[in-house]
Amino acid sequence: MKKVISYDTETTGFALHGESKMFSFSTCDPGGNTKICRLDKCKVSKIKNTKYLKKIFETSRFIPVMHNAKFDLTATEKYLQKHIAEDIVFHDTSIQSHLLMNDHPSHRLKELAYELAGIKRDDETLVKAFVKDGSDYSKVPVDRMDAYQKLDAERTILLHLFFYPKIKEDKKVNEIYKEELELVKTTMRMEERGIMLHRNRCKKLIDDLTTKRENALEKIEHLSGRRINPDKTSHIEWLLFEKFEMPILKRTKKTSSPSTDKEALNLLRETNPHPILEEITKFKSFSRGRTILKSYLGLVDENDVIHPDINTNGASTGRESCKNPNLQNVEKTGVLLNRYPVPARQAFRPRPGYVNFHIDYSGIEMRLLVHYCQEPLLVKILNKGGDVHRPGAEILFGDEFKNASKKKQKTLRGAAKNANFAIAYGASALKVGKTLGLDANVALRRFDLYYRTFPKLSFLGRALASEAKQQGYIKTIFGRCLRVPENKNYVATNYLIQGTAAEILKRAQNRVHKYLQQATSGEVGILLPIHDEIIIEYPRKRLKDVDHVLKEIKALMVAFEMFLVPLDVEIEIATYDWEHKKRYTL
Repeated sequence: MKKVISYDTETTGFALHGESKMFSFSTCDPGGNTKICRLDKCKVSKIKNTKYLKKIFETSRFIPVMHNAKFDLTATEKYLQKHIAEDIVFHDTSIQSHLLMNDHPSHRLKELAYELAGIKRDDETLVKAFVKDGSDYSKVPVDRMDAYQKLDAERTILLHLFFYPKIKEDKKVNEIYKEELELVKTTMRMEERGIMLHRNRCKKLIDDLTTKRENALEKIEHLSGRRINPDKTSHIEWLLFEKFEMPILKRTKKTSSPSTDKEALNLLRETNPHPILEEITKFKSFSRGRTILKSYLGLVDENDVIHPDINTNGASTGRESCKNPNLQNVEKTGVLLNRYPVPARQAFRPRPGYVNFHIDYSGIEMRLLVHYCQEPLLVKILNKGGDVHRPGAEILFGDEFKNASKKKQKTLRGAAKNANFAIAYGASALKVGKTLGLDANVALRRFDLYYRTFPKLSFLGRALASEAKQQGYIKTIFGRCLRVPENKNYVATNYLIQGTAAEILKRAQNRVHKYLQQATSGEVGILLPIHDEIIIEYPRKRLKDVDHVLKEIKALMVAFEMFLVPLDVEIEIATYDWEHKKRYTL
């Protein structure tokens, strides 16, 4: 019978695909028996502890339990110089916590153990005094480090003993948990593969932004008549509200001081247009972009590859996130609301000899809204492959839409599309009507017709808010329970749609990764998930087979028979960089 033990690694830093490495690990069984195993102090202990490490991961006699298994397994694989994650059974108490308590303010090991078991948190303070940069714990005196490791091993096994029985008792929750554990392995291989940065182009972008930033600064100082540091809030406040006597349209929540953030600048621009506002906006945009691009250069390895840290449960809805760097929100040009965009997507390129395919779920948000509201007409339209947003445009804009040119109809359809989402999420007729530029009386008449035509979609937001208020949570079709903040029941629809989409993408990643491993021996692989999209790296020498592979990937990504409407994906190909993608038709 396999023995369950907690397993916690200690490393010299967090850059496990760089210079950081594991120097110690600790284990604890359900009886409270702990072991501290150093790998850096003497040759005899290193040999002994390495033997124990191999016994844990190579003999199938143990089931390790970790808190953030992706990190611990990556550190262990680096030390053992081999892949192990696919060959073992393991558990992750961080995932367990996210699954059972999605709304908890912290899923950190020490916070959870303190709250659930009363274990004090002061041990971290005692060791951090010896670590200047906060990451290399190998510098901490051995006695203090031993005590620290012992507690973390005990915390982990206690959390597992508390959480895991609750997961096992619900069949659907247990299935979600298994998918999450599989996603740990899938994500490890993405991070290991990494993403190619175009170093020279990144440097050129930085130089261009520096020049533009300096030009904006010169114009700000010319308009203000004195030296100004736009990075200092006090300088901007003086400039806007004293020098140019602009009205205060927004205040900060914490101090109630005049706000100078992006939203405040946009509001001022609408009501008090002035050249200084444009130059401040430029300066801030170019400064931020330059900082982001410099961070990319600081994260590349010797092959110009970035190995991001993908958090498989980065939000309370179960959605993934990414840091070092954040690749979920890489700026792109051509966005209407982004006045001075930084073309950061130009910094990412396919690896030499490869192309990238960006495979994005098509209209998944609306498809899920239609599934959950079960609006008969919209279900019928989607099942026939029709345009689900056209009927809304015909109702909301009436003859204006019917008599418009194709170009104008496209614009009105886009506006109606936004209205469809707004109404489903609970926005009022007058509010949406104002956004659409409709007279109040006209808006009320047309929205009355809209509500009668699509009653289930129109009242979905209110129905889900009421459900969340009554029971404190909503459940996805997969069975994930998402607790909704008590004073924010209106976010229930967002939680449900975002949470469902997240689970679809997670399952898709696991399916696609498994298929690519079997069909191409890993030559083709996933690079990154971005919201409702996955990016695939594909070798040019295999492009003759690409349609077959992409058809298989598409089939795996849309095979969710539990939904009332079909899912679909769109594919783009990037041969030069992520900014210049082209539609790819199978």
